[in-house]
Amino acid sequence: MLERLAKQLASLDEASLMSLWDRYYERVKAFEPTDQWERAVLILGMLQTVRWKNQLFNAKWRSQRSAPQRGEGGVPATPKDRPEASVSDSKDASKEPRGKVIRFQPKKEDDPE
Repeated sequence: MLERLAKQLASLDEASLMSLWDRYYERVKAFEPTDQWERAVLILGMLQTVRWKNQLFNAKWRSQRSAPQRGEGGVPATPKDRPEASVSDSKDASKEPRGKVIRFQPKKEDDPE
């Protein structure tokens, strides 16, 4: 079942999923001891996971491309042997938007919202 969920999640577009992030963040922020709140937490977690997976993929792809590639027989690959860069890979990593870190810890009862 988890493999099927992962396959379905991986087939979805990150931009479309991220458009839902604020909606589910607001639902999670307003705690209610309900099944709907629990599902919202899981959905928010899946949205975060998709973003993390894509950031990890891009980082690994960049590091793999910057390392000397090996062709057949351990011979360094020529540029024609290397995979082509994707459009998103050509962006400067320092200009990519950073994710928002949400602290999940119990609030003190006397803390104002």
